[in-house]
Parts: sequence; structure tokens; C-alpha cells
Amino acid sequence: MCPSLQLLLAQWNGVMRASCSSEGDQLLYSWTLNGDPLMGGNSTIDLNEGTDGNISCSVKNHVSHAQKIIRLVCPAVSVVFVLVWCFQLMVLLGLLGGFHIYMRHT
Repeated sequence: MCPSLQLLLAQWNGVMRASCSSEGDQLLYSWTLNGDPLMGGNSTIDLNEGTDGNISCSVKNHVSHAQKIIRLVCPAVSVVFVLVWCFQLMVLLGLLGGFHIYMRHT
């Protein structure tokens, strides 16, 4: 039984979901973030989007146990956020430029 830890980031609702999967019977999951226990004993856990540090998933049953640790690094600014902001700025400048040209010709 060797767990694999997979992270999925859902930026549109501010939630990062960590999921830990393993095979076996009567699996017990536990999670820690920077050594501190996290609530929930399920195979998935939801974290705030800005969560940073070491997240650990431990899986055990009557036969074996395993643990996987990964490092979460929160980027300072999302690339998607910057691109959307630039697009909005271009649209706004285009509208202002069009309005200026319209006012000069009336």
C-alpha cells in the first residue's frame, strides 16, 4: 500500500484540494500541515488558496502504513490573474480612447 498524493487547485472559488489515494481495506487517513494535524480523516482535504508549507498524508490499515509529504509553494501572484487584469486594462483604455475620438468629432 503506497499512497500517492495529488493536488488540484480550484482558483475560481479560492479552494485548493489535496487528495491522497491508496489501495487496501479499512484505510484510515490523517493529514498534517507543517506538522500540525488537520481536521478530517478522509482521502481529500480542502485548504485555503494561500496555504503554504509541507502537507503530509498518512494512510494505514491492519496490514501496513505509508506516508507521503509534499511541499506547497504559494505563488505571490497568479499568472491568470495578471493576464485577466491586463485584458481588462486594455478594454478600458480602448473604451476611453473611443469615447475621446467620438467627443472630438461631435
